[in-house]
Amino acid sequence: MATVDVHGIAAMVGPIHGIAWLFGIVATWRDPNRTTGITVLAVIPGIGGMLALRALGRTDVHPPKPSTPADPADFAPHEGIHDDLAR
Repeated sequence: MATVDVHGIAAMVGPIHGIAWLFGIVATWRDPNRTTGITVLAVIPGIGGMLALRALGRTDVHPPKPSTPADPADFAPHEGIHDDLAR
């Protein structure tokens, strides 16, 4: 990278990056849907905040409800169902 040796840019970007990293950790810690694994992801420098946000986004999706057993009354033969065939 061309900006690695420029002290002024590094002095400005370093603290911004650190504050963003800490914000990601605190935001993850405050989320009620967090798990231990998501919290550990947030602590990883660099990409951890993005991984944690991605994982938290998946916790909002509710798994499908298990299907209930079919009601036998729904499948009972109805009167007159074969009336048309008998004609």
